[in-house]
Amino acid sequence: MERLWWQNKRIYAVTAGIAILALLVTSTGASTVGGSSGAYLRPWAGAAAMATAGANSALPDYLSPWWNPAAMSFHKGRVLSGGVGLRSLGRTDAFGAFEFKVPPRLNLGLMLLYRGDPFLNDLYDENENPLERASYTTFTGKIAFSYYLSRKMSAGLGINIRFQQLPTYIEGSHVGYSSCTDIGALDLAFIYQVSKVWTMAAVLKDVGASMTWTVNLNRGNSAQIEERTYPSLTLASKYQGSFLDKPLFWTMDMKAYLFDGKFKTLERPQAVLSTGFEWRNWEMFFIRAGLGELLINGDLLRDHDNYLSSFPFKITAGFSLDMQRWRNGVRLNYGVSTDKLWAGIDQQIDVQWNF
Repeated sequence: MERLWWQNKRIYAVTAGIAILALLVTSTGASTVGGSSGAYLRPWAGAAAMATAGANSALPDYLSPWWNPAAMSFHKGRVLSGGVGLRSLGRTDAFGAFEFKVPPRLNLGLMLLYRGDPFLNDLYDENENPLERASYTTFTGKIAFSYYLSRKMSAGLGINIRFQQLPTYIEGSHVGYSSCTDIGALDLAFIYQVSKVWTMAAVLKDVGASMTWTVNLNRGNSAQIEERTYPSLTLASKYQGSFLDKPLFWTMDMKAYLFDGKFKTLERPQAVLSTGFEWRNWEMFFIRAGLGELLINGDLLRDHDNYLSSFPFKITAGFSLDMQRWRNGVRLNYGVSTDKLWAGIDQQIDVQWNF
């Protein structure tokens, strides 16, 4: 009886924490952070994450340097993964990661993500003269560390490296570019395994992220612009239950934006809630689905009509296929999602190898 009371007490504490976070973002006006610096990094990375609507931060099976560096402590052996993705408006993703142990308690991980559009076509100048094809390019690297504190707890640290290049001016029929690099933004993570079937995590991302641009313009002019990415705080949960006597994993992420890049409180904070499921009805084939990016902001309480008129969310699905006939420890993952405008679909496919 005492044990049951203690478990319920922990559940109440987690529920209270999520409720307080939701209250913080609904007690003020509507959000205005959607078009802020670093927004291009918000779409999900990894087919498994996409299939479960981005609810992947508690204990990811792979791509831990991106989602939660502390999760590497609970992986057995090494994990090598890589994949590609195509989004509804032509944006392209390519990513890869490698995670390994440094005995006895340290884990290291490396990840690189390309995200951009290599085919910006049908461009014209002010006189409607055609221009050459251009491209938008970003690379994001992460160097991640995790430390195994105990059988129930792990802490993680990620160091970010960012590069962006985009077209900013024209010379004749040619397109000119500006680029910028940032090194040193931090991700901080902590995992607590409440029980054998329930894991909780907290992840603070993009601490100190900033980029100073020297934007090249026409006629040799330039302008300097500094942008700071809003840090995000994610509270995440992963619970293992069962459905038809087969393992069913339920995951949930609440990601909140409460501060600007200088850690000043936002006038209009927001959060997004995502939840997903993975059903392992077959040993070699897993089914995944989710509902993602449910917006939580001040309009939820203050302006219901406006909130419901612009209430975007994503529906996701996917699968994981065991490729042991080819090589032990290899899985193929696929994820598909509606986009925010419901104008098309996003897709990702990747391979993970645990060895």
